[in-house]
Amino acid sequence: MSEKRKRKRITIVGGNFAGLTAAIKLSRHHVVTVIDPSEHFEWLPNIHEILSGVKTPQGLRLDRIAIVEQAGHRFLRDRVTVLQPAQCRLATAGGCELGFDACIVAVGALWNTHHTPGADRYAMRFRSVADALAIEHRLHMLVQQGKPLRIVIAGGGISGIEALGEILRRHRDDASLSVELVEASAQLLPGLAAALDADLRRLCEPYAVKFRTGTTIASVSPKGVRLTDGTRLRSELTLWTAGLAPPALLCESGLARPPQVWADVHQTLQSRYFDNTFVVGDASQLPQAVGKQAYNAIDMGALAAANVAHLLAGRTLKPFMPAPKPLLIAFGDLQTYLVAGSSVLASTVLAGAKEGVYQLFMSQMAPNGVLNSLPAAVGRLWQSWHKLALPQLLSLADFKNLPDLRGIRLL
Repeated sequence: MSEKRKRKRITIVGGNFAGLTAAIKLSRHHVVTVIDPSEHFEWLPNIHEILSGVKTPQGLRLDRIAIVEQAGHRFLRDRVTVLQPAQCRLATAGGCELGFDACIVAVGALWNTHHTPGADRYAMRFRSVADALAIEHRLHMLVQQGKPLRIVIAGGGISGIEALGEILRRHRDDASLSVELVEASAQLLPGLAAALDADLRRLCEPYAVKFRTGTTIASVSPKGVRLTDGTRLRSELTLWTAGLAPPALLCESGLARPPQVWADVHQTLQSRYFDNTFVVGDASQLPQAVGKQAYNAIDMGALAAANVAHLLAGRTLKPFMPAPKPLLIAFGDLQTYLVAGSSVLASTVLAGAKEGVYQLFMSQMAPNGVLNSLPAAVGRLWQSWHKLALPQLLSLADFKNLPDLRGIRLL
């Protein structure tokens, strides 16, 4: 017991990409507790493929408890409701109180409806495996009941575009399908190369898809949405992907000031207000903002683990240096883009690269070692080959027929 008291206590609030990575990297010489309300880690970059049946919920989930315990740490399935960095303590919804010497906050981001009337009640969120499965069930029910597939997608960022791609993959031959995608910015995939906008519009020309850019949704009802210019759009399913919001815990704990902002951190990921607390992933706001992407969260988690160990040992902290990594954006089976700055490569075969990232990460994170996780990995691989790789290989002959758009190189 005296030996355990000498070991420094580290709590990790949140067990997604950043939090789990930090837990795996932290030494067993520390007393580490990971707290999250869900038993499952979810590979969120591919939840859009649930909409087409390419992925299943089981294929996108891993046992969070087993991952943490394999790293030699403790997992507490609960939700942190009180975090007091100055007092080195926290409390959970289940009534637990924990003290800590250092804390890593990896609470992610929340669904953001921007206070649009009716959105919370009538729009379907798209932030988890369960959300994607609910949307897939809704689409299936509409087909079974013979109702028109009138869909509105709020948001033309990566989530909205990838969701649209999977809907087209599965339902584009349905004569009743019509999709209206609403994006506040002037172009699709705002912040990325403008050529992407042009190519996406070209790919959707054969289908009943309409893009409404430069406008927003004023309200949502059971029958559809009303735009800010007064236009009304009928909808049997309104899918909301428009933006993220910071969890209330950031403000309540004093990590974010004022409310409705992300937690300010130094380049070392250390809180600007509490030396014993590090904020990582979507919840953090660096001096120079980085994209809220899984690869950044993973790198942040690894650095936070190292810097917490350095802090407790009285050593110098290291700055977060985001590595330039390309984005892979899938548009169903119609196209996949690799975006590196202003350069864009496009090919359906790039779907295999995105799939490879998923397969590698899931295999590395899977608990109980490589051999025990092999059957699940083989199952994921077969499903991917059957539903992703094989159809794309069969379409290789079509590459030379694709038009070359300005700013996009076709492989």
